[in-house]
Amino acid sequence: MQITEFTNQMVTLIKSKVNTETKKVQSHSIWKNNGIQEEGITLIEKGVNISPTVYMREYYDRFLQGEPLPALANEVMEELERCKTYKSMDISFFLSFDNAKRHIVYKLINREKNEELLKEVPSLSYMDLSMVFYYLLDDMPFHHATILIHNSHLTMWQIAKEELFRQALENTPRLLPATIRRMQDVVREMMKGRQLEEPLFENEIPMYIMSNPIKMNGAATMAYPGVIRNFAETIRKNLYVIPSSIHEVILVPESGTEGSNLNDMVAEVNHTQVDPKEVLADHVYYYDRKEDQMISCVHENICYC
Repeated sequence: MQITEFTNQMVTLIKSKVNTETKKVQSHSIWKNNGIQEEGITLIEKGVNISPTVYMREYYDRFLQGEPLPALANEVMEELERCKTYKSMDISFFLSFDNAKRHIVYKLINREKNEELLKEVPSLSYMDLSMVFYYLLDDMPFHHATILIHNSHLTMWQIAKEELFRQALENTPRLLPATIRRMQDVVREMMKGRQLEEPLFENEIPMYIMSNPIKMNGAATMAYPGVIRNFAETIRKNLYVIPSSIHEVILVPESGTEGSNLNDMVAEVNHTQVDPKEVLADHVYYYDRKEDQMISCVHENICYC
């Protein structure tokens, strides 16, 4: 059974458990980052304009491992009920550009893997990546939820894309300022107070994690004006910038490490440890502080501005 058929059977089972006069259950395919399609089930309450969606991949994998479909349908139904809201969301904040503009920010995505998406959304090129734009909600219960800006929104707002770009380039460093932390400090924090002996980090290449305070779409910080330059000047070294995901990058001071070796590492980690939806690039970037220039090291000994 393919995941689409599995999802349809889940919908049939869930429909049998709800009052179809006040609720509607439907499946739909949702395109995520990097051209990845997800199957989801949505529970629509009559008179409410916000509906929870539960994605099927986890449940489908468990079904393939032998778990019964009715039991999985009960879990999905419980999750949909747990996440539902009873009031409609006031969307007036988004209907006017004057109201929305101070919350519009940008993120970086892989250009090649998002060719279809980029036909539908305004974007700017950043080296071999693309900068796309979204509205960042800061109100509970949707704190840190996002709305991706499409070309249709520019038509609704009656603005040129240049105005969107200008506003987002100004907002993003303000709303989501760059944070840079030593890898050792992050590891210690993840270990939650357990004793780590300092020799654990001896002879390690110094690494720094750069993101933003909410650790979401934090790879965009590599495009913030002056951030990479100021850090490179502080440590007085050129930098390799490793795109560990769309949410963060790792800064590695140059110390004889070849970019090609780092490229191999990035590609391996992306293919084995990073969620495919969160991959940014399979290669590193290099910052030359003397030239104040970032370049993309796509292949061994070949870099692009």
